[in-house]
Amino acid sequence: METALKTKSITISLIQFLSILSIIILAQVIFKNQFITGSIINALLICSVFFLGLRQSIGIAIIPSLFSVLTGLMAPAIIPFVPFIILGNIILVVTFNYLKNSYFLAGAIGAVLKFAFLFLSSSYLFSFLPEPILYAMSYPQLITAILGVALAFIILKKLKKV
Repeated sequence: METALKTKSITISLIQFLSILSIIILAQVIFKNQFITGSIINALLICSVFFLGLRQSIGIAIIPSLFSVLTGLMAPAIIPFVPFIILGNIILVVTFNYLKNSYFLAGAIGAVLKFAFLFLSSSYLFSFLPEPILYAMSYPQLITAILGVALAFIILKKLKKV
């Protein structure tokens, strides 16, 4: 009986992981707008904390950027910045995980930390990148993170996870 429950739990977690990942990948393929795609990805990163826990959420935080690079969706000029994008996603997930009992505080702090990390690293370490890429790593990151927090709240509220 215990083995059957454990297998069922693993199966449900795998389905949730693959569902979240699939939506993120579809968003990247369908929407070519940073504000839409970024908001969806950030929302699903936050949702993954509630559904999957920290470890699997970190996996979800890594995959979207790698997918974009491997499929050619990401502009070649931004590829050197990919590890920083991944770290920004991990910052959001980890912050949210540890503060999730205060949803909006977690969202606000996670969004600001992700934005600050990406903005500062792009400004100081990657100032040689083209201006549109530097802009994409600035205020749009804060906006998409905040929109992601709001969208995740709506999703989680509907699913009664908040």
